[in-house]
Amino acid sequence: MPARGRYWRTRPRYATIKLPDGAPPGLFSRPVQDEPVVFFGKKKNDDKSGGGGKGGDGFKRDPRKARRFFEHAETVADARNYDYAIECYVNGLKHDPDNLNMHEALHDVAKRRKVAGGKAAGFAEKLKSGGPSAIDKMLHSERLWSMNMINAELARDVMKHAVDADDEHEDLHMGEVANWAGALALELNKAKNNKKVYKDCRDLFAKIGVFDKAVEACRQLVRLEPDNSNLLLELKNLEAENTMQQGGYTKDAQAEEGGFRNFVRDGEKQKALEQDDSITTMRSKADEIIARRRAEYEEAPEDNDKRLKLVQALVAKEAKATEDEAMVLLKQTWEETGQYRYKVQVGDITMKQFNRYLRELRSQIKQAPEDEKLKTKYAEFTKKKLIFELKEFDERVKNYPTDLGLKFELGRRLFLAGKFDDAIGAFQQAKEDPKHRAHALFYLGDCYLRIGWLDEAIDTLEIGVDQHKIPNDKLAKDLRYLLMEAYEQSAVKNNDLDQAQKAQKIASQLLQMDIGYRDIRERADKLRGLVEKMRQRDPV
Repeated sequence: MPARGRYWRTRPRYATIKLPDGAPPGLFSRPVQDEPVVFFGKKKNDDKSGGGGKGGDGFKRDPRKARRFFEHAETVADARNYDYAIECYVNGLKHDPDNLNMHEALHDVAKRRKVAGGKAAGFAEKLKSGGPSAIDKMLHSERLWSMNMINAELARDVMKHAVDADDEHEDLHMGEVANWAGALALELNKAKNNKKVYKDCRDLFAKIGVFDKAVEACRQLVRLEPDNSNLLLELKNLEAENTMQQGGYTKDAQAEEGGFRNFVRDGEKQKALEQDDSITTMRSKADEIIARRRAEYEEAPEDNDKRLKLVQALVAKEAKATEDEAMVLLKQTWEETGQYRYKVQVGDITMKQFNRYLRELRSQIKQAPEDEKLKTKYAEFTKKKLIFELKEFDERVKNYPTDLGLKFELGRRLFLAGKFDDAIGAFQQAKEDPKHRAHALFYLGDCYLRIGWLDEAIDTLEIGVDQHKIPNDKLAKDLRYLLMEAYEQSAVKNNDLDQAQKAQKIASQLLQMDIGYRDIRERADKLRGLVEKMRQRDPV
């Protein structure tokens, strides 16, 4: 099946809502669900009644009925009746199965149950299938997982059935649920390193087009079997897919969802894209999609779904004029709904425009390296971009204070701005996120190094080297190089031969790993000289 595009995570907003008839009393503020905009590049049916997947059974969501179960689940969870709360969440998800916020709420209850000493499901419960459909099987697996939430295999099972449901129901957004469960399965599996779990997650992530996590799973397999040539080849292929996806060159032929670049399906077509006639053809196709989406929206301007489909088409063209129009529509939606995620999309488009303009300037500078005006303009816009992003990510962190990924992104911008004290605070929180831990430790060590806290830099970078399990990728080399610098500075400052020798040893390792890495040859020679000089001055 064709690979799908990137997912769009939504987060709950909280507001006072009117309770439905029959709802349990005593309920006040509840999550108001933000409907997702883009999920894995799937082309959804226009029929909102549901059904229409491959062999689907005509599933029809019922948010009203689901909400009653979710509200009751929260009430009984507050009363510490965790088993009943799990049942309520599962029953609610039967009517609203792609409601990721409720999957996360169920997982939170599972954690609380575990802390309270809750036991895993019994043998008889495990033998049940849950029901005939993929959604039934997914929810049964999720019930079992909730009763043993540290089990990576159970998390993997939830992912598998969510992917199956994603195939069955094109009108649902089950790919996001699969991605969520799969990410947790990967993290849980680090304790036992079950190869089957890594393999299954790799294949399932690839199936839904989340190639960065497919790469992560495959790297773990390579770590466990470093001499397996087939795994190395698979990793190489997945990394190529991930690179193409990150650059906008996916294999999905539906340019409607992924932008006109998604028509580029092989090397020859990529070359053809560079020709003017091919670019004209692709842009013409993008314009056709925009015209169709605009007509649908103008027929029902109150339909938020049609408006957002028009936004997708406008952004996909990758032209400033259509992106500006998309931002106007998103701002309008944000003002009408109060849902901050639309404001986030406006910021994403703005950053995309900054990056595109800076790429154009770099290209011009490359062609005219002596043009000082171009260099000045590039420096000015780089500064403007950083100022915008600092404000943007600071605002996002305030709106989503528990999202450690956003704190990592804010920390990166603070680091680039030279605000190292503030960056340290951001990275100290971001390092608790497994996805960003190694990179956060790298930046944190660099911050400590830049303000002269050598002991803290060494401690942090040593942890980073130890916890980053891929021994020879770029981050591994960067961590070691920075640790080498910290050891060297400490050796010089404290006249410490032991620290100098540690720096020399790392330089030697990097030299053997990649002789062309940065200036490692010169640094290795310099450190050999430093060690020899210290030995002569203070002979043993």
